[in-house]
Amino acid sequence: MLNKVYHIFFLLLVMICIQSCKSNKTLPDLRETFSYQDVRPFGSSVAFAIFKNAYPDKISELTKKPFAENYNWDHDTASFYLNVSRNFYLAERDADAILDFVYKGNTVFISAAYIDTVLLTKISCKQRNDLNYLFTQTPAYQATALHLENHAEKDSFRYFYYPFTDYFYDINSSRKIGYNDSGNTNLLEYVWGKGRLYLHSEPRALSNYFLLSHNNYRYLQEIMQMLPAEPENFYWDDYYWKNNHSKNAGKSFSTLTTLMKYPSFTRAFFISLFLLLLYILFNSKRRQRTVPVIKPVENNSIAFTEAIAGLYLAKKDNKIIVEKIINYFNEHVRTKYFLTGHFSESTYADTLSRKSGVPREITEPLINTIEILSATDKVNDEQLLSLNGLIEKFLKYKV
Repeated sequence: MLNKVYHIFFLLLVMICIQSCKSNKTLPDLRETFSYQDVRPFGSSVAFAIFKNAYPDKISELTKKPFAENYNWDHDTASFYLNVSRNFYLAERDADAILDFVYKGNTVFISAAYIDTVLLTKISCKQRNDLNYLFTQTPAYQATALHLENHAEKDSFRYFYYPFTDYFYDINSSRKIGYNDSGNTNLLEYVWGKGRLYLHSEPRALSNYFLLSHNNYRYLQEIMQMLPAEPENFYWDDYYWKNNHSKNAGKSFSTLTTLMKYPSFTRAFFISLFLLLLYILFNSKRRQRTVPVIKPVENNSIAFTEAIAGLYLAKKDNKIIVEKIINYFNEHVRTKYFLTGHFSESTYADTLSRKSGVPREITEPLINTIEILSATDKVNDEQLLSLNGLIEKFLKYKV
């Protein structure tokens, strides 16, 4: 009886896929790349052209690397950075670099359906991503609206596609600027230092399709009125959208990107996942005898480590042991706190204290000791024990 149910589910899945193939022959390419060179419906070539026309002499570069690696921006105090992407994933140091960039007086505008919580947590904000539209029968005619405080009337901008349902909530210190049809905030302004950070949860509102529908270009014009009129430099991001869209999309029918190209294929994909889940739930009962537990092979890595340590101690070569300890500590700091640099830098101890949460009274003696022992040819037992104690005190400190 159970096998018949599986066969019925399989036949239904095949019929859905066949119907999807038949019903999507005339659909355009609906992949959401938001690339400034993409002229397809969900590229951003129109938005790029509008900004390029607004700032004809200000586009100094198209950024092609993470935010924290743009070291030539350190002296900017009135520049404008713009990102339009499906997802905005970034590391801790990138989020810190963005806030430092804003604090100096610059403006950052990020439009993404998913903004990394690493950045949202720092400004006390959360974002909700609604995926229910993936299971709707057909795209619904919906609207998005931008409401500014200095406008007496509410402007409504519409297009024929999936509704705008992503929004921000638990907003503590930001000003709400834009809303969707449900009254939820999809555009907010965060003032930090001398600059401003704008977060926008609907990148499709900056796509070619939306801006060329009706008079929707006015939506972008409304937003640009809040942005700097004459920035020192204008940076258009060309890095983060590539993290969300494969360069080989469309070349292989078996890729996930090809399935996501058509809405009906997307629905069929999620239905197949649901059916697979049902199969696992109904077919998870054990059909064989209990497998006897085999005792795992003894791990001799600890004994090996102790043997190697004994060799170093027997030779009394404290200098080599100190070098190994310093290298281990440096790797620990780099991987856990994303902190690069050299111990001899004057600000290294202060930066390590802020990143780790360990007081400067602990980090400064540790860094000074590392710097002294690194430059010493011979190390006695007291110096070795002192370094080891300082590192243990750092590692065991609870924030």
